[in-house]
Amino acid sequence: MSSKQNDYTTNTVSMLTYWTRRYVLVLLGSLLLLAVAAGIWIRISTYDHIYDMLELRAEQLVDLNGQAPEESEFSNRLRQMEERPHEPKHLFPEADIKKDDSSNRLETEAGPHEPRPPIPDVVHTVDTAGNIKIIKKYENEAIDTSALFAVPPSYQNVLAGENVRDQVNVASQTWLRIGVPVYQDGTICKALYISMPVDNQIRGPYGLLALLTGIITLAGWLVLYFLSRRLIHPLREVAAAAQSIAEGKYDPVLPQEVKERELQQLIESFRYMAAQLKQLEQLRSVLLAGVSHELRTPITSIRGMIQAVHNKIVTGAKAEEFLQISWNEAKRLQQMVEELLDFSSFEAGAAPIKGEPVNLSSLISEVIHQLSVLPEFSNIRFDAALPAEPVWLNGDAGRLRQMFLNLFDNSKKAAATLLRITFQIHDHRIMVDIEDNGKGIEATDQPFIFERFYRGSARQAIGRGLGLGLTISRLLAHAHGGDLVLLRTSPAGTTFRLSLTRSLK
Repeated sequence: MSSKQNDYTTNTVSMLTYWTRRYVLVLLGSLLLLAVAAGIWIRISTYDHIYDMLELRAEQLVDLNGQAPEESEFSNRLRQMEERPHEPKHLFPEADIKKDDSSNRLETEAGPHEPRPPIPDVVHTVDTAGNIKIIKKYENEAIDTSALFAVPPSYQNVLAGENVRDQVNVASQTWLRIGVPVYQDGTICKALYISMPVDNQIRGPYGLLALLTGIITLAGWLVLYFLSRRLIHPLREVAAAAQSIAEGKYDPVLPQEVKERELQQLIESFRYMAAQLKQLEQLRSVLLAGVSHELRTPITSIRGMIQAVHNKIVTGAKAEEFLQISWNEAKRLQQMVEELLDFSSFEAGAAPIKGEPVNLSSLISEVIHQLSVLPEFSNIRFDAALPAEPVWLNGDAGRLRQMFLNLFDNSKKAAATLLRITFQIHDHRIMVDIEDNGKGIEATDQPFIFERFYRGSARQAIGRGLGLGLTISRLLAHAHGGDLVLLRTSPAGTTFRLSLTRSLK
């Protein structure tokens, strides 16, 4: 593989790598957004659940008969709860928690052998005078939890009969705290606060979320990686084939079996394009040789005959004949040069088309009369079914005449003895069929008859000029808002159809 092919392939692979990276970044960004949203949801749900659990424990510690227990009784109840068997070590109980309609307090429906919520870590009370009584301290003495025992800002709200939830930061940890009122003889006498650190409880779900995000990201990257590899291999071959065609090699090696339907369509289209380019390149080489021959022949003939007359090699009537042949060859050469100029002008869009009223029926009649008096058309009979009334269109009479002369001249070169012209008029469209009884167009030549410089097979190309007649005729038809097509052909004859736009005079 050449350096150009390596560069082209490298650029293609780099482009695929570029987009693969972008896809991975988009995937990672989307997963991060989902992870953040899930993390927020987990945080809110976990906090709510812990608050519900703390509120349940606080209600269990409060005297259910309306009698306010002393701090020693709180301690005894805590000790009884800690001594219960089957106490869970995890955060979320399997028991259902619900509100009791009669007491408006939380209770559990768990059976005697089912797990219960874990014991709170810190419990203290604050009476109406602001005196703080610590019921249970945090077991880890290395952490200073004194901030938990300050009089909370929500103290008055609890004494007013509200259950208060708040957060406290202690030693770089977040603690959740619930405050509930304690009643004595129907009157609130103190506030009970229960606190629990939440960081250890939420770290597990966060770790699981991070693990799942990492696994999904890795799986997505692997999928993209293997898919890109499957795409890169055939695209490398297509890129190498494109570079091969650019260097003039029209038989590239392309992948044979590709499972991806889109890639298979691309490869098939590329293979068809390569075959067409190869055929057109071969055609171009043949046509270039033919055009060179057609231009060189009259020049050589003119030069030789004029030199013979100039050097007195021929004299008299023979010299006159040589000069006449040279004159005819010069006219043929002029016609070929004019065809080249016309073709270049039309392809560049620089050929002006006059927009003037033209009676198409009258124009065709004039062309037929002009050709009928020429010796080369003496063996051709014209059968023109022209409308009696004028058929008007806006166009260039000279260019339309040139188009019909080209079509009639092609029929003459095909050894036709009959030329039939018929009209069809449909609303604003005019269709003119030019039918001859010539030898027709070979099947191998039919797809290329409107190609520039195409003159048919080598045997038929002799005397066919530059192969621009039909090309220029179709360009002229397009310039007049119409088209020229090969309607049908066979060994019994050929029919061309010219369609134009009709207009009112």
